[in-house]
Amino acid sequence: MSDRPSIPVAGLSKAPARPAVAGAGAGAVALLDVSSAWDAEGALRDAARRELPLEVRKAAVSGLRVVSVVAAGVVTAYLALLAVGAPRGESIVAWLSHTRALLVVLVLCTVMAVVTRLERATPDTVLRLGFIQYLAVAFLLGLSRHAHAWPAGEAIRQWSPVGVWILLFGALVPIRPRTVLGWSLFAALMDPFALLVTHGQNVPLAVMDRLLLALSPFCAALMAFVTSSVIYGLNERIAKAREFGSYRLVERLGTGGMAEVWRADHRMLARPAAVKLIRPNVLAAYGENESSRLVRLFEREVQTTAALRSAHTIQVYDFGVARDGTFYYVMELLDGFDLQTLVERFGRQPAERVVYILRQVCHSLHEAHARQFVHRDMKPGNIYVCRYGADLDFAKVLDFGLVLDRRPTAEELDERRGQIGTPAIMAPEQVRFDAPVDQRTDIYAMGCVAYWLLAGVRVFEAESRHDMLVMHAHQRPVPPSRRSGVAIPEGLEQVVMDCLLKNPNKRPQSAAELSERLAALDLEAAWTAERMEAWWRGPGAARPSIAPAPAVRLNRSPGGVLRVEEADASGPTNSV
Repeated sequence: MSDRPSIPVAGLSKAPARPAVAGAGAGAVALLDVSSAWDAEGALRDAARRELPLEVRKAAVSGLRVVSVVAAGVVTAYLALLAVGAPRGESIVAWLSHTRALLVVLVLCTVMAVVTRLERATPDTVLRLGFIQYLAVAFLLGLSRHAHAWPAGEAIRQWSPVGVWILLFGALVPIRPRTVLGWSLFAALMDPFALLVTHGQNVPLAVMDRLLLALSPFCAALMAFVTSSVIYGLNERIAKAREFGSYRLVERLGTGGMAEVWRADHRMLARPAAVKLIRPNVLAAYGENESSRLVRLFEREVQTTAALRSAHTIQVYDFGVARDGTFYYVMELLDGFDLQTLVERFGRQPAERVVYILRQVCHSLHEAHARQFVHRDMKPGNIYVCRYGADLDFAKVLDFGLVLDRRPTAEELDERRGQIGTPAIMAPEQVRFDAPVDQRTDIYAMGCVAYWLLAGVRVFEAESRHDMLVMHAHQRPVPPSRRSGVAIPEGLEQVVMDCLLKNPNKRPQSAAELSERLAALDLEAAWTAERMEAWWRGPGAARPSIAPAPAVRLNRSPGGVLRVEEADASGPTNSV
C-alpha cells in the first residue's frame, strides 16, 4: 500500500512525535501528545510474551538502585556504630569476624548500585541480578542475625533484619505483586536457613521459639506483597493517564473478546471521543505471531479511515500503542444507532428514509473506491445514523478493518486466501476464492443493507455459516416486498434486486451510479427535515450516546488460522 497518503501515527516512530492534526475542517483535532520516544513494536512484543512493559522494567531498575544505595548507607552507618562501640583492645581481625556478613552485604549493594547505572546492561539482565542479590543479602543478614546463640525468651522480641530488607525491596521496586510475593517468600526462607547453617541442629530454643524467630520475615513478605500491590496499582493508573495523553477514559461502552470501546473526554477540548483498545492480555493469549496479524488488521483500519475525508466516514483522531502494549485509536463519538439496531428496535424503515440514508453511504464509498479501497464488510452494524451537529439522520460508515487495497502488498496477497467478511452480506465473488473482488462487492453489500432496512429481515436466513455462503453464491433472493408483505416502490425494489445480482457486471458499477439511480426514483413522499425532527424527538429520543462497539471474539480455525469474529445478528465475520 505504498501509494496511501502518509498519516501521523502517535507512538509508532522512534523519534519524538510532534503534535499533528487528523481530520479536516470542523473535524480537525490535535493528536495525543507524545512527549518522548519509545519502542512501540517492543511494547507489543512484550505484551504478547506476557513480559513487563519496558517502562515498568526501567522503573524497577531505578527502584533497585535506590534499594541498593539505601541498604549500603544503612549498613555503613551500622558498621560505623559497631566500630565506635567496639571494646577497647579488640583486634581488627576479631571485629571483622563479627561483621564479615554485613561487609559482604555492603559490597553486594555497592556493586548492584553501580550495575544499575551501566548503559550496556539491559533492564532484564539487571533485574535478574537484582533478584539474586535479593536472596543473597537476605541470607547474609540471616547469618549476621544468628551469629550468636539465642537466649531463652529473646526470640519473641526480635524483628529480623531480613524482614526490613524484604519490606524495603517490596516498597521501592515496582514489579508485579505476585512476583514480589514469590521472591519475598524465598527471601524469608533465607532467615531460618541461615539459622540452620550457623547452628545446625543444636539450636538451644524450643520449637515455638524457633517458629517465632522465623515469623517476622514471613510477615514482612506478606506486608511487602500488600505494599507492592498498592504501589503497583497506583503506578498503573498513573501510566494509563499518561499513555492516552490528552484523553481521559470515562465510561466503558462495549467489550468483547478482542477489543474494548470507551467514552473519553479530551482534557482541553469540550468534545467527547471514543477510544477503541486491544488490551495486552488479548495479544498474550494468541502469541507473538498471531498478535502481529491482529495488530495489522487494526492498523489497516485506522490508516484507511484516516486517509478518507468524506463527512460520511467516521473520523479518526489518533492511533498508537501505549507503553503497556495496549493498541488503541481515538475516533469521534456518535450519537445515534447503527442500522442493525435501528431495524431491531423500530422495525422496517420507510422507503424515502432508506433512500436518504443509502445515498449518504454512497458518498463515503465513492471516495473509498476512488482511492482503490474496497470495504468488504458493509453490514448494517457498520453504518450509523445519528445526530451530527444540526444534521439529523446523518449516516456514518465505520470499521474499515477488512478493507482491500486494490494495490495490495505481497503480504496482503497472502492474507486474501481466506474468506473475509460477514456471511449475511457476502457477495458471491467473496465466496469463490478465484473471483476478483472490487468495488462491486460493496454494491452487493449495499443491496443487503437496503433489503434489511426495507423488509426487516436478511436476504437469506440459514442455520450455518456454510449454508449462508452457499445461498449467496447460488440462490436467487426473494424480493423484499414478498418477504415483508408490505408494498415497496417498484423502482426502489428493482434497484435493490439489481445490487444483489450474482454477476458483478450486471450490478450498478459504482457507488456514484447507485446514488444516481436512487436520486432518480419518483417516491410518493419525501424524507423531510420535519419528519426527521419528529422521529428524533419521538422514537429516536431514547437512544444511547455511543460509539461502535461490536461484541467481538477470537477463534482459531482447524487449520490454525486466527479468526476475528463479531457476534451480532449478521453472523460471524473477519477471518484473517
